[in-house]
Amino acid sequence: MKKIVLLLFAVSFGVVQYAAAQKFSTALQLGWSAPKGEAFNYDENTGAKGGLGYSIDLLYYLPAFEEKLAVGLVYNGSLLLGGGTKNKSLDIDLYGLALYGVKGQYRFLNRKVSPYVALSTGLSHLETPSFLDGDGNLLMAGRNSFSLGLAPEVGVELGFFILSATYFVPMKYKVWSVRKESAGTFQVSLGFRYSLDLKETKI
Repeated sequence: MKKIVLLLFAVSFGVVQYAAAQKFSTALQLGWSAPKGEAFNYDENTGAKGGLGYSIDLLYYLPAFEEKLAVGLVYNGSLLLGGGTKNKSLDIDLYGLALYGVKGQYRFLNRKVSPYVALSTGLSHLETPSFLDGDGNLLMAGRNSFSLGLAPEVGVELGFFILSATYFVPMKYKVWSVRKESAGTFQVSLGFRYSLDLKETKI
């Protein structure tokens, strides 16, 4: 019974904190993503790798911290092309790396222009390509693998616009072999953030 009461109290406290947050925002960012880690070195680094990085978040701002601190949900993903030579043939493959989780962000200034730092964590997902030989026969099948995701971010908000750099910390994933290999990214992005302040919205 005591556990149920404590659980109800914790849920009620969270609902009150959420309701007290009257400022919300959502952001979309796109940019260049460079892969990091062992999982991308199958071709002994004979070719360049990189691709599209993108993220979307939904944050609400805590009044107790003068609306400088915000928490919410985030999705961060990358589509990575890897091209190189293997067995004297050109090979181009597609990787996918994503993070589904929560995000905390702190703005240093309560102004339209402000630097900020953020940290995202949650479930990360790595999708690796299948490898074929010169005759089109399957050598190694692609694989989906999951791990803990961690992504610190620094940036600056310029009114509605965002300039940021995110380091998706390389984590261990099961890829083509039994041995786990690390995979992560470094992203440089541009985007925009739309904010809704309920205190200034009159119904």
